[in-house]
Amino acid sequence: MLSTLFDPILPIFAILLLGFISYRSRSFDVASAQVINKFVFFVANPALIFTVVSNAPVDQLDYSAIGVYLSAQLIAYGGTFLLLRYALNIERKEALLLGLTTVFVNHIFFVLPIAERVYGTLESRPIAGIVIIDILLLFCGTVLALDLMNSSKKSVFNVVRLLSKNPFLIASMLGVLSWFAGDVPGGILTYAKFVGAAAAPAALFSLGIILASSPLKPIGKATWLVIFVNILVVPLLVYGFLQNLTVTPGWEKLILLLAAGPCGAMPFVIALQYGIRTTAIAKAILVSTLLSLISMTILTS
Repeated sequence: MLSTLFDPILPIFAILLLGFISYRSRSFDVASAQVINKFVFFVANPALIFTVVSNAPVDQLDYSAIGVYLSAQLIAYGGTFLLLRYALNIERKEALLLGLTTVFVNHIFFVLPIAERVYGTLESRPIAGIVIIDILLLFCGTVLALDLMNSSKKSVFNVVRLLSKNPFLIASMLGVLSWFAGDVPGGILTYAKFVGAAAAPAALFSLGIILASSPLKPIGKATWLVIFVNILVVPLLVYGFLQNLTVTPGWEKLILLLAAGPCGAMPFVIALQYGIRTTAIAKAILVSTLLSLISMTILTS
């Protein structure tokens, strides 16, 4: 078990910790992190998403397993939103993003590199199926809901126009188109792989800076609820659903590994874009990342 903790989990987590230390030692500031985030958001991450989606083994995806994972996500997302909104009286937009935070795990930047190191690149390719679902349904659906909340006209055309400019959605669509195009020019794949390789370490480093800039205490009831659902409820839901379903060999371990992943950074990015309070989201990302070291070490061992 300790071997998987020391390699690959801690080395990947270490870049986030280095960002945290860099802020505390005043080597980097929040302005630096914002510049790095901008590069990741508009350049590196789209290249990484294109690489993951274009290489997805579409004919080998287990859609039943993906359906199980999505069902657990939707239950956790909806239940968390309702509890935050009506039990804890959290503002509607923040409650929506906190709900997304519970289920939109750090698969691209954290789980995928660990899975590739433990199981190999080919064995980890099914993760692309989850990434596609998360981006197209959960991410874009949440952005759509926020745009509708902000818009007095509720114009679907304006929402579609905004989504069409989203680099994540564009990269996903280009990746999907590559399935039908057949052979993609080698230069495009080389660019995407080369630039995309910078996304994970850069994003985790900048996230460490941003997290270090916010006081951890008090954590608060809303943040603890998000952490509880992310760390325990979602994995238990996925595990329970899988007991009543036969999935493709190898898929169960990947689905459970994804379910055990920490809260991802994308809800934080969305919150910054829409001017929504980020304190609870940032704390949930940090604490869930620390706690997920235990669950992911057990699973990968």
